[in-house]
Amino acid sequence: MGSYFLDTSAIVKHYVPEQGHAWIVTLCDSAPNHELYISQAALVEVVAAMCRRTREQSMTTIDRDRLISTFRQDCHNFFNIWPVTTAVYTIAGDLCCSYSLRAYDALQLACVLTLRSKALAAQASAPIFVCADIDLINIALSVKLSIENPNNYP
Repeated sequence: MGSYFLDTSAIVKHYVPEQGHAWIVTLCDSAPNHELYISQAALVEVVAAMCRRTREQSMTTIDRDRLISTFRQDCHNFFNIWPVTTAVYTIAGDLCCSYSLRAYDALQLACVLTLRSKALAAQASAPIFVCADIDLINIALSVKLSIENPNNYP
């Protein structure tokens, strides 16, 4: 069984048909065989991403509302929500001092790093960071995270 941490750029691909969509759907469909984690911050970020698509007229309001509802149900059914605690905020702030990061990207990275620390302390395998943002991927690689970019798949 593998452990995966999906950032918002990867989560959105589960709901929107774009590059990497099929790969993410397959990963999520195999959730009983994997532990799938998302940041508590993704509860806002995913909704914001879908609302942005509606404002840009690449998604209807009806589709937006349906996808938001599906996402929220999926959060209860198969995503493990990693909490954004005060400690995570502190780590995220420290990451901003070391790397050129947006606040939510820093939170995503801090969440996966705390998940990795917990897994390694329990002598479990480290999570794979699933992300489609190349800048964030490069920073994740610099902090020695294993990554998967869904954009590498059709």
